[in-house]
Amino acid sequence: MHIVNGLVEFYRGWMIEVTATESGLRLCCRSPLGEKLVNPTVYHNHRIALTTAVQVINQFFACQSLRQVLREVYEAEGLSFEEWKQMGRSLDFASRHQFTQLPS
Repeated sequence: MHIVNGLVEFYRGWMIEVTATESGLRLCCRSPLGEKLVNPTVYHNHRIALTTAVQVINQFFACQSLRQVLREVYEAEGLSFEEWKQMGRSLDFASRHQFTQLPS
């Protein structure tokens, strides 16, 4: 298997870093605000790593959008505090994915 040292791409303002290690390719996504999503999975193909990164970034945006909707519904008194909290937890990106969300 031939692996180059690394690859950097951009998607929706996020920087996607694919770096080569002895075991294969690692993936890290960084937001313009410094949020970092790190994936422990080892990939053996750049295309699969980049496709995964795009999907994860899209899912991250979807979770953020849903959080905003939940907040608006809660503030309009359409949800109790407990309902809002539980639903918000279900959108906790890091706990639902292999990716770990790290501050910069």
